[in-house]
Amino acid sequence: MSGNRINTLRTGKSTIPNATKKVLICYGATVPAEVPVNPEILMKTSFLYAYSLAACLCPSSFSFAQHTVTYYGQTFKIDTLYPATGTSGMNTPWEIVYGPDDSLWVTAAHDYKVWKIHPGNKGVRLLLDLNGNKDFTNPAAWPQGGLMGLAIHPQFYAGKPWVFIAYVYHLVNCGSSSGGNYCSYNTKISRYKWNAGNLVYMDDVISGLDGSNDHNSGRIRISPLPESDGRYHLYYTIGDMGAGNLANVNRTNYAQDTTILEGKVLRLNTEPDPAQPAAQQWIPGDNPFPAGAAAPAKSAVYSFGHRNPQGLVFGSVNGGASYILYSSEHGDKSDDEVNIILPHSNYGWPKVAGLCDDNYTSVTGDSMYLASKAVISETGFCHSTPTTLQEPIFSFYNWGRNANKTAQGKPSNMYWPTIAPASIAFYGQGAIPGWNYSLLVPSLKNGLFRLKLKPDGLSIDSSSMPTDTLHYLPGLRLRQITVAPTGDTLFVSVDNSCCSIDSSGTLGTSVSNPPYKGYILRMIYLTALNLGAQRGDSLRQQAGGQSVCRVYPNPAHGTLYVEGGSRERKPWLALLYDITGKLLMQRETSDDHFSFDIHSLSPGIYVFRLLNGYSVPLLTEKVSVL
Repeated sequence: MSGNRINTLRTGKSTIPNATKKVLICYGATVPAEVPVNPEILMKTSFLYAYSLAACLCPSSFSFAQHTVTYYGQTFKIDTLYPATGTSGMNTPWEIVYGPDDSLWVTAAHDYKVWKIHPGNKGVRLLLDLNGNKDFTNPAAWPQGGLMGLAIHPQFYAGKPWVFIAYVYHLVNCGSSSGGNYCSYNTKISRYKWNAGNLVYMDDVISGLDGSNDHNSGRIRISPLPESDGRYHLYYTIGDMGAGNLANVNRTNYAQDTTILEGKVLRLNTEPDPAQPAAQQWIPGDNPFPAGAAAPAKSAVYSFGHRNPQGLVFGSVNGGASYILYSSEHGDKSDDEVNIILPHSNYGWPKVAGLCDDNYTSVTGDSMYLASKAVISETGFCHSTPTTLQEPIFSFYNWGRNANKTAQGKPSNMYWPTIAPASIAFYGQGAIPGWNYSLLVPSLKNGLFRLKLKPDGLSIDSSSMPTDTLHYLPGLRLRQITVAPTGDTLFVSVDNSCCSIDSSGTLGTSVSNPPYKGYILRMIYLTALNLGAQRGDSLRQQAGGQSVCRVYPNPAHGTLYVEGGSRERKPWLALLYDITGKLLMQRETSDDHFSFDIHSLSPGIYVFRLLNGYSVPLLTEKVSVL
């Protein structure tokens, strides 16, 4: 059975000028390639998945048992990673990060806890409880999110074992308006150190950020490579605080004001820069906006004109030589966006929703509204800021003006032509046929959407697919998605709150109690493994047909050196046995070149084994010690 296609969605166009494409991000050395293996039977870190191609169930008939679904001729097994048993989900799972240790790092937004989950055997461990770090328990209006983004430093195993966490920590005040109760908050980003299996607080990257019960955003991403200044940088999305919307209808919208950190993407250092004054050490010196009148000082603002950009991800279409920063953003009552984030760029809000196409432009006596303000002319605003304005590369439900005007009068957001994009992920693995170089956009209203990128990564490709938008998991209210490095497994968090469109995808249909609330689902692409080749052999063939690992010298005396393959998954596990099979030495490391001190070993024959981060044996060799 094929999944539903949303044929009413319409693509935008790439609007990135050639002069700007050069700063699409992060030049540096090639990063390790991922391993495109799609097993029906996959051995991975001491556990075994056994799959069977059962009869396909209708995607709308979700149950709490594992089952298979088929979309566009591809079959997936879906089961629940969390909880492993029972029917009680997590209290609002928000962020899922696939860590360098092959664990899932998960934040629970309303529970204020950070969890670590084994992606295979479903083991769960509490890492951090931040309830004592906030000063509210039952506010009149809960902050949107709460405990939100989490990011792990790319050099986690190379001297920087740092984890960055964003959360709302302080209640400023609450009030009420014609739209209901509202509250104002403060948010911070803190840096923690991974030490002996625990997260230990180090310092605050930034604090005192404005927060709200609406449009907090809160997504963190770190550049995969050092940037032009030789540093890794942290990017953070902060929304417009819901200004002009619902309970915050009277709040001023500052998305166009580059002196105020609302409605922005921020860019920060991942460690203090000692060359800068104390107040500036977390802000990169090459950021695009000045901080007030102090000439050398820079603001944290990287881009502006955002409404609620809850999705942020780096993706590479050229093997890791450079990266593009993609974002997904909630529209108002239509025109959800997918953007490429560029420095010093304006994304239009609240003067423009989606493309510069006047589908929200007011005419005499017939007003159209964005953030509760009448829009005079979208194209007029775009033409007045041509050097900085960036249109989205894709606009969901890019309807015309009359259709949008009708939708504005509907009684529920389930009638509005939006998907409510909660995050975004980049699929750069080849494990699922046809998926390579796609953007995955989880929706709070109706499942998961996949957009295929063109080869340059700068626009969406509609030519090679049935439609420009492919639809998966209809009827679910999804918060976040992450992809295993193997590429065959997706991990999806399901939001706890009401509501979703039903599995038909028809606007206006509503499910008040969608399934899997608070669950983390595991969605595995099913394909047959070629059992004629061992996985270690396929890995070596992928690297060029020769072994990418070696141990030397052989015979050895005093020191045994190991050379691992730079494209392999870390950390390594190196084991040295005597001839009877007794384990004598072992070492876990992420260094591609390391050594064993074997001065204490008696002369004789020993067996050396090297396993990669998936516990896949890459090298087994007899070693003679003199």
